[in-house]
Amino acid sequence: MKRKLLIVLVMVMTMLVSACSSQQTDSTNKDREEMNGNTASDEGSTKENDDDKGSQAFTMTKDIKIVVPFAAGGVTDIPARIFAKYMDKYSDVKVEVINITGGKGGSAGAKEVQKADPDGTMLVSQPVAFPMMHALGIQDFTYEDFEPVGQWLNSTLAVVVKADSAYETMDDLIAAAKADPGQISMGSVNGTLPFFAILEIGAQGDATFKMADLAQTNKSSELLGGRVDGYVDAIGAVRQFIDSGEFRCLGVITDVEVAGYEDIPTFAELGFKDFGYLKQVQGLWAPKGTPKETVDYINELMKLAAEDEECQAEFANLAYKTSYMSVDDYTTFMKETYATFQEKAKLVTGK
Repeated sequence: MKRKLLIVLVMVMTMLVSACSSQQTDSTNKDREEMNGNTASDEGSTKENDDDKGSQAFTMTKDIKIVVPFAAGGVTDIPARIFAKYMDKYSDVKVEVINITGGKGGSAGAKEVQKADPDGTMLVSQPVAFPMMHALGIQDFTYEDFEPVGQWLNSTLAVVVKADSAYETMDDLIAAAKADPGQISMGSVNGTLPFFAILEIGAQGDATFKMADLAQTNKSSELLGGRVDGYVDAIGAVRQFIDSGEFRCLGVITDVEVAGYEDIPTFAELGFKDFGYLKQVQGLWAPKGTPKETVDYINELMKLAAEDEECQAEFANLAYKTSYMSVDDYTTFMKETYATFQEKAKLVTGK
């Protein structure tokens, strides 16, 4: 009797230990999945490599169109098409770029997205021109009229002069403008980021440049023809002239070296302060009211694309860098950027 009772007790203990072990294994697996950002419901549902796809259970059922509010083939359009290609790689639906041009500072494209269905199928690529134009009173919308999704591009402005210019350094250029106020002509397009950059250089260097609006001209031709002393543009737009030896780059407006151009001094190295707002960054906005799960899904696609080594390599070949921000970080960044440009606009309006 005692032996039978002992056997029963042993069997019960064995079952309890087995059950506890099973629960512990399940818990460990769940913890591991949570650390990896995956859940069982995330498995499958992707079109190239399930191990690399977005982690949310939510998936899109309609294709995604990214509206570039400028002409095809430009410095905004080209990287957007590259990035969309890699978002498409990780998406369940097709991701493509379309161009809707018109309006001041790309406002026509933004307006089309603003009135689109809030389902994540229409996004606008947000250039830094949007906060600038709002600060100058040219555009009537802000990030608060959309759902900020995330950031995807980080680019850098460069200050260039002709290779045979007398200005061999940024100090030379500023010294000349101080010595002869309003006579050293610097080109940009009025109201754009390079325009603000020239004003900032003048303000920090206590110098006054002659502002040349190159909106209706070819910038490189204006410089090579000697009609301006220098101009500011994205390094991706001037690198071919730097590489060919036709331009001399006096500085890049960033605090980190640009890959392939490490010999060009950064603005941090040159002693400039508070120039962070002059970075050429781009993000994505969705129509106001787009559900959070949809925004999060697209943000995850942006993260995967930004971390894709092939995407990073394609960007590097154009002197760009991928850049990723979470929805919350990007929304905060937008709030700060709009506030900064509101303050910097006083350089233009004097108010």
